[in-house]
Amino acid sequence: MTSFLLLLSLFAQAPAGLQAQTGIVTGVIRTEEGLPLEGIRVAVTPANQPIADSLLESLGPTDSMGRYRLENVSPGRYNILIGRGNLLRYHPGVVEVARATTIQVVAGSTTAVADMVFPGKNVTGRVVDFATGAGRRIGNLVLCCYSSGQTIVSLGALSDPQAAAGVFRAQIADDGSFVFSSVPPGNYSLSTTAGPANPNIISISSALTVGENRANTGLQLQVTSGVEVQGTVLDQAGQPVTGAVQLRPSPTNSAFNMTGSPTNTTGGRFFVPGSGSSLEAIQDQLFKSAVIHSDPIGPDGRFSIKRVYPGTYVLKVNTTGVTLLEREIQVGIGGLANVSLQVPVIKVTGRVIAPDGGPLPKLNYIRLVRSAPESQTFYAFPDTTGEFSFLLVPGTYRVFAETLGPLVQSVSDGSRDIANTEFTIEGGRNQQILVTLGK
Repeated sequence: MTSFLLLLSLFAQAPAGLQAQTGIVTGVIRTEEGLPLEGIRVAVTPANQPIADSLLESLGPTDSMGRYRLENVSPGRYNILIGRGNLLRYHPGVVEVARATTIQVVAGSTTAVADMVFPGKNVTGRVVDFATGAGRRIGNLVLCCYSSGQTIVSLGALSDPQAAAGVFRAQIADDGSFVFSSVPPGNYSLSTTAGPANPNIISISSALTVGENRANTGLQLQVTSGVEVQGTVLDQAGQPVTGAVQLRPSPTNSAFNMTGSPTNTTGGRFFVPGSGSSLEAIQDQLFKSAVIHSDPIGPDGRFSIKRVYPGTYVLKVNTTGVTLLEREIQVGIGGLANVSLQVPVIKVTGRVIAPDGGPLPKLNYIRLVRSAPESQTFYAFPDTTGEFSFLLVPGTYRVFAETLGPLVQSVSDGSRDIANTEFTIEGGRNQQILVTLGK
């Protein structure tokens, strides 16, 4: 069946003389559950003529109540044509023109057509963000609803030019709810694809069976574009730690915390009992979509990593090439999204003091060596003002400042000389190193 050949007349208003010479056709299109179908294209065409050989007399869409009103229709016998493209139907919902309802239009009169009822069930549900558990309205969300070997006549099919390709769009409310109207019984595929407004949405799909004895309401379609993982890194004295935070997908990728039962929804897919989907398959999809994230820790100890997909990750805190912390965390519902980390180190600050408060010479590094049995060397480089800092694990250390030159007069922790002796770095208190230069 080909598309419309010609639109003979479609006027918003017409002169009174013309209205007296023509008639009006009105009617309602609704589902068998009584819900109106909005935006459906309705036309009248000369009776008992194939659409390829006929002219459309008048054309208009249904309103929010499912009503249509076709004006300026010349007197005569007509069929009511519903839809567009390859999905055209005649009133009362037939393909063959021989079975179509015939109406008689009289000049100056209104012809009221019986309600056209589309058989089938409404498929309704809600789009939910898997990572947050909240309802979500997504721009450019496409719900594809079709079955093998069968063209579906639904609200989307009758009003969307893409219907001939088997693609139907549903209206998504602010709370994420959606509806497909008058879907005939059968096996379907319900899926989402990411559009330009949602480049980070994971595309999902699943099987769906519509039937007389199946509930097709209250369904959940779960999607995710990730969440923001943020937090603070502090040392054992409660002071900010600088460095970098890395999140990498965990090889174990263990089960996520979820809302609802795995037989209904999970992990970014619409999950239908018996559809062949599995928790393992969903985890695998999210794991493949996940990437390694990293973010520098700010001077206040804070970090923020955006668009992290739900799942299990290894969080690692690094500074100057040393791993301070490594732990596995869950991202998503019930998992960590705002974390406060206390790493097993202490920030030790220091200052090089010039004699008599004068200018500092060009400075080299200061070295701290942790005593056995876990011997380790740490370096700090004073800035132009003489300030420096170390991130140290608790333990016993010796300080070496010989690289600052022969002018080093003393090294202390603020209370005693530590130039030639061991000193202890302890948690829970601030510590400093003061290097005083001589003349």
